[in-house]
Amino acid sequence: MTGYSEDKKTRIISNDLYFTEVQRMLDEGKEVRIRIKGGSMRPFIRDGDSVLLLAYSGGALLPGSNLLAKHQGKYVFHRYVGRINGQIILAGDGNLVLKEYIDPTDIIAVASVHYPQQSAEEINLNYRWARLRGLAWYRIRLLRRIIAKLKRIV
Repeated sequence: MTGYSEDKKTRIISNDLYFTEVQRMLDEGKEVRIRIKGGSMRPFIRDGDSVLLLAYSGGALLPGSNLLAKHQGKYVFHRYVGRINGQIILAGDGNLVLKEYIDPTDIIAVASVHYPQQSAEEINLNYRWARLRGLAWYRIRLLRRIIAKLKRIV
C-alpha cells in the first residue's frame, strides 16, 4: 500500500514494504536511519526523532540497548530490558505495563545513534549513560504507574 499525505509532500507506504527495504539495506551491510513513529519510547526518544540502525549479527546485547525487532508479525522499536528462558524481553520506555518476549532471531537491528527532531544533537546510544538511564526508567515502572493513577485522581 502506498499513497501520499494530505499535504502531498510525504509519501506513505505500508510498514511491511518499508521494513522489507530497511532489512534489505541492513543485509547489504549498510547503516539505515529511520524515523520513529509513536510515543512508546518517550521520554527519551520521541515521535518524529530518528535513529541510526546497524544490523544485528547475533552477538551479546548490551543491557538497555534499543532494538528493532519483529514481535507477533509487527515491527517494534523498544529497549532490551532482560532475558528469560532464552527469550529477549523488550519494553517501550513510555509503556507502563506492556513487555514483548521475542526470540533472539527476531532481532533485526540495534540502534547506535539518536537524532532528536528538535535539535542538531546526536546522542550515542552505546554510551553507558544512555542505556542505563533507560533501564532505570524501566525499573521504576511500578512507581510511574502509581504516580499516573494519582494524577488521574487529583
